[in-house]
Amino acid sequence: MANAPTRQHKRVTISDVAREASVSIAAVSRILNNSYDGFSAREETKQRVFSAVKRLGYRPSRAAVRLATGKHNAIGLSFPVKDTLEAPIDTHSLSQVFGHFELMLVQHGIIRALKAHNMDLVLMPRYTGRPTQDYIGQAQETVDGMVWINPRDDAEELGPVVESGLKLAIVGPVPVSGEFISIRTDETMAGRMAMGHLIVCRARRILVAVPESRKRDQATVERIEGVSKAVKDFTDPDLSYEVVSFPAEPRKTRATFQRHVEKNGIPEGILTLGGHLPISILAELQKMKAHVPRQVKIVGFEENLTFVISNPQITGLRYPIEEMCHQAATMLLEYVRSGTAPRPVYVSPQLIARASCQ
Repeated sequence: MANAPTRQHKRVTISDVAREASVSIAAVSRILNNSYDGFSAREETKQRVFSAVKRLGYRPSRAAVRLATGKHNAIGLSFPVKDTLEAPIDTHSLSQVFGHFELMLVQHGIIRALKAHNMDLVLMPRYTGRPTQDYIGQAQETVDGMVWINPRDDAEELGPVVESGLKLAIVGPVPVSGEFISIRTDETMAGRMAMGHLIVCRARRILVAVPESRKRDQATVERIEGVSKAVKDFTDPDLSYEVVSFPAEPRKTRATFQRHVEKNGIPEGILTLGGHLPISILAELQKMKAHVPRQVKIVGFEENLTFVISNPQITGLRYPIEEMCHQAATMLLEYVRSGTAPRPVYVSPQLIARASCQ
């Protein structure tokens, strides 16, 4: 018995939408593409067109949209990755799993903004060895603007992208100047907030632990500036702090902390400015039988999934990454429409007080 022919679903066209809404094809095109050119449509007509699009499940051809408007109807997302695209997720590496989960939050925030505008999201990973001109060429051919995540201090990489004229929304500390949207946390305020919390919790001899790999980052410099401001807010002669660089590898972190304690004694307060330093230092304090928080108060930074899964009860600062990316995409859409970049936006992280500072 011969197989029955597969039924082909006819693609919904702009003509179908025009017929369903009882308007002209030109009216549908102008309403959907927001390019009226003197054409004025009543609100009731617009709603008929939008309702017809929804009922029929119409999706405009990307090529047709580009021809009609000169736009791609898509936004890019550029994010750093440690491995190539072909590398599998190593489920034994918590840092890699956490990194992928954070990327999911980033994408969800952006997609929420794009959904209402029927825009696509194009992923543009940045990995070692890929020339910057590749990002620029790909973006110019496929998207109307780009959300650039986690720029750090890599001006050599980001500078040419800004100079290319691409419409950018940069999430994180920006090492370059130019016309773009900037969404970032107020790192000076964050450092001031974290240090102030330790001082209010009666810590006086305080160790400020900085990841060695990030001690020259713009964000770290601003956090330390905030630490200094918090100390100036209090007129206590017994209040002092020392900034110490720590290697990222846990074993070396613990060894560095041991040397610090041998020289200076156990600090009353510890503020870690990034990374997984608080976990390693807390483990070493437990070996020393130093009670947290009675003897030592600890504040972490950039609270991530490590805190959620391992539940170490360490006070930390939570960065609203999903909401920052949603705001970046929303502002980027307006930038694409108007051609004018909005003013920078500074977001304050939230201090999550836990048992390490009671």
